[in-house]
Amino acid sequence: MGDRSGGASALLGMEGFVVLAMERHDDEWWLLVETEADVAGCPTCGVRAIGHGRTVVQIRDLPMAGVAVRLVWRKRRWRCGDPDCERRTFSEQSPLVDEGCLTRRARAEICRRVGQEGHSVASVARAFGVGWSSAMAAVRDHGLPLVEARALGAVEALGVDEHKMLAAGPRRRTTYCTQLVDLDSGRLLDVVPGRSARSVTDWLEDRGEVFCRGVAVAAIDPHAGYARAIRATLPRATLTVDPFHVVKLANGALDDVRRRVQRETLGHRGRKDDPLFGIRRLLTRGFERLSDRQEARLAAGLRWGDPFDEVGMALVAKEELRAMYATATREPLDDFYALAARSGVPEVARLARTVARWEDPILAFFDTGRSNAHSEAANLITEKLRRIAHGLRNFDNYRLRLLLHSGVQWDTPTIARIRGRHPRLVA
Repeated sequence: MGDRSGGASALLGMEGFVVLAMERHDDEWWLLVETEADVAGCPTCGVRAIGHGRTVVQIRDLPMAGVAVRLVWRKRRWRCGDPDCERRTFSEQSPLVDEGCLTRRARAEICRRVGQEGHSVASVARAFGVGWSSAMAAVRDHGLPLVEARALGAVEALGVDEHKMLAAGPRRRTTYCTQLVDLDSGRLLDVVPGRSARSVTDWLEDRGEVFCRGVAVAAIDPHAGYARAIRATLPRATLTVDPFHVVKLANGALDDVRRRVQRETLGHRGRKDDPLFGIRRLLTRGFERLSDRQEARLAAGLRWGDPFDEVGMALVAKEELRAMYATATREPLDDFYALAARSGVPEVARLARTVARWEDPILAFFDTGRSNAHSEAANLITEKLRRIAHGLRNFDNYRLRLLLHSGVQWDTPTIARIRGRHPRLVA
């Protein structure tokens, strides 16, 4: 393209810059650019500077039509006209270009794509033609101020739940984190390392007394550490255990009974043609959701694989706990306790002891109507981001990515301005 193309300069969209030439090279656009300024003053003394040649620097900018763009900037060098000035020479600067290999708007767009859109850092780095570390540095530089500037505001219902940050490997244990969620809006408030009482206590104490006094309900899974933290720092809040986790405990006990009976009766783990193994999915499904054919399969599996009705007892116990939530009455819970006492099934007795220990928070659900559903939804988003990123080992980067995706409002005028209002930029 010819020198000083007005169309190319307009497409570039960087005020004060003009495009001298464009060339497609190695699957990327090379744009030769320079500024329009031809007068400069010394930044030290203010005396009009004298031209002192040019230097060429290469900078990455926003992709054009899905192709990476490299700006070749012919930077002017200047010499101070005052012989007594300490500054001899200097080069021109532009507020549109940060120090480093990226324009300011490119760094902001990398942050938005990784944060708001949830792309992996590696894929965004490839799109912009930079390395992973350069792209992640842009995410940190633009993302940390957004995270630090966000206001949590008053939170009436707080959800606390754990999730796995990093799976165990040959040289490491599983790394867990704790997510704190506003149950009214579903907004991710923060992510803290670990899953202990101290993790939650420290975070709540950092929020201050006003914040803690405003929390009326705290929903958790049956985790003793979380319960201690809530009772210690939020004494006015009603502690409630999420129904999902109560039913999950019942399904876990039922599965334990099925495995034990399988081993005791057949002498091995479940196999394809074993009666109990064949109905393992049906056992944990809500009985009212079974078709007639599935009910028949379930009955046949129990008849042939459960000679002492232990699995059947655990199945009824699980359904009694589910009935408590279906009827919103205590009667099914009392029936569950009675069944556990006479069943003689150790796993069911253990489940009854756990439920009795957590009875008050379990029943508090019916008074508050608060569940940890939004926390579980946040966990699903977290798992999605972990799969996209193929795992993140650095907790600070991990927390930043989660908060940029779920804890920051991106549809504000300030964020819109960050994108630079550029004609090549497509949402």
